[in-house]
Amino acid sequence: MKKTSTILAIGSGLLFSHAQAEIESEFHVGYNSQYFFRGVDLGDDAYEYGLQVSGSCDCGLDWSAGIWSISPDNGPSTTGVVDELDIFASVSKDFGGVTVATGFTAYTYDGSAPDDAEVFLGLSGEQFGLSYGLTAFFGTDGVLEEQILLEGSLGYSFDINDKVSASVGTTFGYIADEGEALYASEDGKAYFIATFSLDIALSEEITLSPYVSYVDSYGQTINAGTNYADGVIGGAKLSFSF
Repeated sequence: MKKTSTILAIGSGLLFSHAQAEIESEFHVGYNSQYFFRGVDLGDDAYEYGLQVSGSCDCGLDWSAGIWSISPDNGPSTTGVVDELDIFASVSKDFGGVTVATGFTAYTYDGSAPDDAEVFLGLSGEQFGLSYGLTAFFGTDGVLEEQILLEGSLGYSFDINDKVSASVGTTFGYIADEGEALYASEDGKAYFIATFSLDIALSEEITLSPYVSYVDSYGQTINAGTNYADGVIGGAKLSFSF
């Protein structure tokens, strides 16, 4: 975790020193009926908040960095996870229809669980009105260490009126290498998620985003005593851009 924080500090300094004048920021608060991490049940009635800043630099790269925290009830007793705080940063470049991104996330916990960390490399784009993405996550620390997870996504967004837009999407996770055996998977399938969400513009700076998701984790478990998510969950977040 200390090494990751140092990387974040150095990387952020370099990005800000070469960034253009305009920087976009967003803060949000939210509620989730259930907190699941890639299909694994990590508690109920989870309140979250996050802050993200993003911009671009003279070299043609886009960047973003921020923090995200969540506090679920009834978390797994085996891990002792109560509150989670994530630190993340990424850079990306648009190659004319396809965007390539790389970055890292450090996961820290208020409990007995060891901290986790991972890096990722992904590509995304849009064709025929459909957005798509494919990302490889490489675990570097904690229970994620040496795990390789592939995640694919497909989505479609449309405007209902000038204040409301809707999105439908699916996400599929596949374990290419179990590493420290985060998932007890025989065929590699880890989770499937289907989501419907709305973005409701309350003003130019404030957006309300309710969602409902169906989650299927194929009966996988993160370790003994931890439940997998299976069924319908929902929630909403309120975002403030400045």
